[in-house]
Amino acid sequence: MGRVVTFAQAPAKPTAEGVEQAPITIGDTREMEAELVRIAPGKRWRAAVPRGSDCYLFVLSGSAQIAAGAARHSLAPQSFAAVEEENEFAIENDGSAPAELVKVVAPPRPNGRQGFRGPIHVAARTTAPTADVPQEKKKRIYFVDDAAARSERGHAMIVEYGKDTVTGLHHHPNAESLFVVLDGALAFTVNGALVVVKPGEAAYFGFDDPHGLRVADGFAAASFLEFHIPAAYTTVKHT
Repeated sequence: MGRVVTFAQAPAKPTAEGVEQAPITIGDTREMEAELVRIAPGKRWRAAVPRGSDCYLFVLSGSAQIAAGAARHSLAPQSFAAVEEENEFAIENDGSAPAELVKVVAPPRPNGRQGFRGPIHVAARTTAPTADVPQEKKKRIYFVDDAAARSERGHAMIVEYGKDTVTGLHHHPNAESLFVVLDGALAFTVNGALVVVKPGEAAYFGFDDPHGLRVADGFAAASFLEFHIPAAYTTVKHT
């Protein structure tokens, strides 16, 4: 069953001083666990990546610093970090506003797939590898891919749609998908119904869940963060 999540309504719990975490996926996925992390100004969030998993972090708003091992990087809005398994990391909000991040663990339990080797890779939307796909009227900006941080456990990118871009109804028999809207709005087919998903919301789909998407009426364009987990998957188009 596909689901749409509104971040402001997700049940957040404090996990450290100045840190709240709220689930995006709610226990009905096998290949990924996603949550929203909010860090107050001047506060620090510490976490560790489980053995057999990748950890992916995307900054929705605010600014921060991430440290893992001897590496330290700045995280601006719409930047992405991949952290290797069994690594501890800390994110410190060094700005004057709350920092809000999407965190994805892929997979929650080891499954034998080879993961990202880092210990950390950070990329910004403006500097990550890109590919124009004119026949599909879209642009892809890669974060976890053969052209970026490599892993068999997941694939992550920003996708930009024009007004007339349409991805027809399809499903993935061997992968789960997560879409986080960044700009504009998207009209998704979710469980057979049309649902408009806007910034501050996400849609996710399990194995075999049919879904389609296009730019919502009244918007000239849209962009979204997209995960497919695992990285190798099959797409079955519906007629």
